[in-house]
Amino acid sequence: RHPGGPPSRQPRGGPAPQQKPSDWIDVISVLATRHLMDQFEAQLVLNDQLFEELAKEVHNGRLFRLLAKLGFINERPQFGRDPSWSEIGDRYLLKLFRDHVFHKDDANGKPIIDLGLVVEALNKLDAGVPEKVLLDNRDGQSILVVGYDDLRRVCEESFQALCNP
Repeated sequence: RHPGGPPSRQPRGGPAPQQKPSDWIDVISVLATRHLMDQFEAQLVLNDQLFEELAKEVHNGRLFRLLAKLGFINERPQFGRDPSWSEIGDRYLLKLFRDHVFHKDDANGKPIIDLGLVVEALNKLDAGVPEKVLLDNRDGQSILVVGYDDLRRVCEESFQALCNP
């Protein structure tokens, strides 16, 4: 340093000033904090991804259980010595619902294959929403308006009747 002049600067590439031990601790602390924050953020992203996958599996499992219940109920050839068990009473509504969801045709008689509509209808049934749905039989002679909440009740009661004869 020159007396009365500006402080001298080290040329680039010159010797680095010596640091005190506490300076090293500060540097390591900053680096460790950055690394920990990066790791924490990565864990949060992974947690979000796993949660999304779990939600999909729960949703799929829920719809599968509902489809299985409908499969056990619909078209049952005989139950309790009654050959028309699945065709009479409230259970007839489930048969009409099945036809509504899986056996729809367009105006030209072509089958409508729309998984989005299937999932939407099954979700409404599973949730038991009060929304009404128009159900008609295959020959179009009978038309019934029923709520998904009523269909859910019928499904649960019918399935329980099978489980506890």
